Amino acid sequence: MQRGDRIGTYEILEKLGSGGMAELYRARRVGPHGFARVVALKVVRPHLAGQLDFVRMFLDEGRLAARVHHPHVVHIEELGEDTGRHFLVMEFVHGAALSDLLANLGAQRRRLAPAAAAAIAMRAAAGLHAAHETRGDDGALLQLVHRDVSPQNILLGANGSVKLIDFGIAKARDRLHVTDPGSGFRGKLRYMAPEQFRERGAVDRRTDVYALGVVLWEMLTMRRRFEGKGDDEVRARVVQGGLPAPSAHAPVSPALDAVVREALAADPGVRPATARAFRQRLREAVPEAVAIDDVELSALLWAVCPRELERHATAPPGEVGGDVPEPELPRAEALGRLTEPLGAAGYDDATTVPETFAPPAMEPTAPGGVFAWDDDAGPPIRDAATLGGPDAPATGLGARPSSRPASRAPSLAVLALAGLALFLLGAIAAVLAG
Repeated sequence: MQRGDRIGTYEILEKLGSGGMAELYRARRVGPHGFARVVALKVVRPHLAGQLDFVRMFLDEGRLAARVHHPHVVHIEELGEDTGRHFLVMEFVHGAALSDLLANLGAQRRRLAPAAAAAIAMRAAAGLHAAHETRGDDGALLQLVHRDVSPQNILLGANGSVKLIDFGIAKARDRLHVTDPGSGFRGKLRYMAPEQFRERGAVDRRTDVYALGVVLWEMLTMRRRFEGKGDDEVRARVVQGGLPAPSAHAPVSPALDAVVREALAADPGVRPATARAFRQRLREAVPEAVAIDDVELSALLWAVCPRELERHATAPPGEVGGDVPEPELPRAEALGRLTEPLGAAGYDDATTVPETFAPPAMEPTAPGGVFAWDDDAGPPIRDAATLGGPDAPATGLGARPSSRPASRAPSLAVLALAGLALFLLGAIAAVLAG
């Protein structure tokens, strides 16, 4: 579909991205007396519209996610069908994914301060707890488990909100379409808990607590978990456990260290029993995180991800789901309060070069360019050619990146070594010729 096309009562404004099962669009519903509302539309891909298994999975996602009502979970507004194509209507979030924030911070050689990382994790935990506590029509818990908590599925709004997205592979008590346990793993390997790799392993809310613990570990250390390992080795190391404490890579307090280590315990019985308990443990370990409000998070996002936000902030009225002005707090002040430079004394990131510092998978797409966050489940979230440019994909609910892989430019050190090698070979050849 292209701009101007319609599906149901919605007019397509632009395509945001596509995944294996659906395409995502920014769309607008226009009503009487000048009413207009911009939303995100998730539409089943045309070639899958006639495959009942895919349609059932899609309807499951909408039916389950629509039951979750919380400020830190993206709201599902409608589940519809038009000429055989099913679509999901969701609130449009003017903002950026947490993965974008981390990638841009890495390019600036900065990291989130522990309090800021904890504040984001606490908000995500609140949304998770609401999902876990969702009940069916009979009043019983649905036992809803997200199973795909990752930096790509945590959105940061331009207004400072933090919202969990994408229940596409969620597990629930009354899910109508059940995936065969032998059909493969569901989720992103580096955020999966040990029990997800065991045959018929029990998956419950503590599985999501583990994944959020991994996200927090990455926010604190600016490193990717088990970077450079193959899938089989990742599975083995996840099951084995033993991820280093955040303090091994960054100035993190013993109290926060302890909370992260509990969340990442291989034994689910050692982890906080609920996402709410995890949030409470973070409140106790980092009390200053409680004082960080939406205004500060908004200013931080404007400071670190301006190109992602300004693209929609300058659009004509009615083109986005409510233009969000910059917060009162200056960008530079938020950057100083909520982030800190890499290279703290005593930590190994002080001597690393841009191509290898954390997260190591954030590869530079060009010398001095922006880093792309490479994910197990798909292509990079952004690359230097598209980030903030005229053809940049919009950042919104569930926005997925361009399918173009990021180019990988060699570092200056590599080029220097290559030049030295050629020089030595030339010298040797000259001696032999003489």
